[in-house]
Amino acid sequence: MDKITPFHRSDIEYFSKYNVWVEGNKKAHMFCTTDRVFGYRRFINQSFQEDVLIPNKSMHFVQNAAEQWTKGTVE
Repeated sequence: MDKITPFHRSDIEYFSKYNVWVEGNKKAHMFCTTDRVFGYRRFINQSFQEDVLIPNKSMHFVQNAAEQWTKGTVE
């Protein structure tokens, strides 16, 4: 996984309005880059923390990773 911290990225093609996970004070919002790499954006207490890119993995793998992070089972 690649962690990237800039909030304003020029390479994000779209954010998924359906793939958003919220658990307690954590929120993850899935996106795809122009290079077709899926990732998710991490928020804690509605404050942006970082973007996590997971290259060479399917959309479903990234969905699971984002959901697990909000539940606190993955760092």
